[in-house]
Amino acid sequence: MKAKTYTITAFFIIAALLIHQKAHSTIHQVLVGNYFFNPSSLNVTVGDTVKWVWVAGSHTTTSSSIPVGAAIWDRLINSGSPSFSYKVTVAGTFNYVCTPHAAMGMVGDFTASNPVATLAVTPANQDVSAASGSTTFSVSSNTIWNASCSTAWCSCTPSGNGNGIISLSYAGNTSTQERVATISVTASGAPTQTVTLTQAGSTLGLNDQVAENLVIYPNPVRSEINISSESLKTSAEEITVYDICGKKVLGPINISGSPVSIDASSLREGVYFIRLLKDNTGMIRKIVKTQ
Repeated sequence: MKAKTYTITAFFIIAALLIHQKAHSTIHQVLVGNYFFNPSSLNVTVGDTVKWVWVAGSHTTTSSSIPVGAAIWDRLINSGSPSFSYKVTVAGTFNYVCTPHAAMGMVGDFTASNPVATLAVTPANQDVSAASGSTTFSVSSNTIWNASCSTAWCSCTPSGNGNGIISLSYAGNTSTQERVATISVTASGAPTQTVTLTQAGSTLGLNDQVAENLVIYPNPVRSEINISSESLKTSAEEITVYDICGKKVLGPINISGSPVSIDASSLREGVYFIRLLKDNTGMIRKIVKTQ
């Protein structure tokens, strides 16, 4: 009867330990009984924990040969000391024994490997306005990483360890053309990750001026933009439409003659800037688009 009771009790202990091991994958359970370690061999990762748990008898878990730099151990495993946990800090093969029962084959081992490096950066791109400012990217990693920016007009957090944030600062864009900076993030053992910062061009360039002789009508505009300018009567010019953030949404379009009409039906409701360019000198006028 006692033997049957012990068998049933041991079964439930083992079942509970296996469930615990599955729920906590970085804790590897080794059952200690008469006269066994179960399992007697394990594959683990540096950072994991090996935990010996008593089932029956009086035993030890004692390191016999372990990698250089690893901590030795020698602990009782019995009813008074039912468990012992060992944190794995270096890679290599760890051999251990039950001191009083080693000659009976009560030995075990586990092999530890370094974790596979992981690295991910999000989002893939950040859109920002032409004004100077800052933004962030999120890093998901389990190791040391380094970040660098491809251009002089932006700077970023140079490094980190594990999950973190890349803070990016950027100068104002005085050009009317949008520009892109590439941020490269590297970690040993993981593929390099690249993300981008796209900065809109400035609506008002260095050589731009608010137009005095540029007439835009109707304003607000629904479907067509009519443009009238003295300069258009004598030469062709280039027209470009930007949204309130400085992003180009229409053009550039070469136009000549006065007045001239531009199809604006594709534009959404909102505030826009029309830029008329000739010989690197621009004229700016604000419009409102309605439906």
